[in-house]
Amino acid sequence: MGHGAGTRDALDGARGRRLAQAFFALAAVTYVLVVLGALVRAHGAGLACPDWPLCFGDVIPRLDFKVAFEFGHRVLAGSVGILFALLAWATLREPVLGRRLRPALALTAGLLALQIVLGGLTVLQLLASWTVTSHLVTGNAFALALVLVGRRIAEVSRLALDRGATDRAKPDPSDAPATALERAATTAVAALLAFQIILGGLVSSSYAGLVCPDWPTCMNGEFFPTFSGIQGLHVLHRTVAYTLVAALVATAVLTRRHPVLSRWLALASGLVLCQVVVGVANVLLRLPVEITALHSALAAALVCTLGISVQIAWRGRGA
Repeated sequence: MGHGAGTRDALDGARGRRLAQAFFALAAVTYVLVVLGALVRAHGAGLACPDWPLCFGDVIPRLDFKVAFEFGHRVLAGSVGILFALLAWATLREPVLGRRLRPALALTAGLLALQIVLGGLTVLQLLASWTVTSHLVTGNAFALALVLVGRRIAEVSRLALDRGATDRAKPDPSDAPATALERAATTAVAALLAFQIILGGLVSSSYAGLVCPDWPTCMNGEFFPTFSGIQGLHVLHRTVAYTLVAALVATAVLTRRHPVLSRWLALASGLVLCQVVVGVANVLLRLPVEITALHSALAAALVCTLGISVQIAWRGRGA
């Protein structure tokens, strides 16, 4: 009887591993969706479909370059929503996974619903700064949620497979507890990144990308000419970027005794350094579409990397 229970655990673990892979694949598609959204904005196609949920009153509109960008973004977003619903249903059907993942799936579904509403409001409010920024932030949060759900499913499935094979779970280096200081530092730097993502959305939606036309100074040889208005917003965005680089590198060094956590934070440090270089190129090259899209792509990758770092840091603490 015990052997049969172990076999069922192993089978559940195998199905769970496939589900985890499916969530990771969906997260990758969502990542593409986030970058596509940046391209829609960079090409000035945010209102190419002036109504919502239809486009010029049609389910499938006549396409030109800008309409194809915006309509393609909507189609891909709808596909992501349908695929998430199917994966969530499949996960909830698994007794162990359903019980453990129900809160996370509910939160992810809430983010998806909010993102859909914000997508519609972005059009109906004519690209208002608050809708564009909220849409960006929620899209990144949804992509991260998919990654974290996939990792949690993979973890539960690994334990089930190990129990089925040996009646005891094999140790995993990522299970090592982080210290209180490591948790606090990782969480603080993640919060700083969240603030920076919001600032980036506001800079973009306020068309403030070139109000500081020089680098490393803002303009006329001044580093901090003002902290008010849209120029102040840009200056603050730069300042937080430099602070984030220093904080991430320091946190990676601080966590060097935790091999898995420090590895993820080292990756995040590399990404943020690349992000600064791309941000500088954005200014000096006057916001080319390709560099703008790369800036958004690196930001989304950084969100997922730091989000995983926070998950690892809080492992075993009820997170």
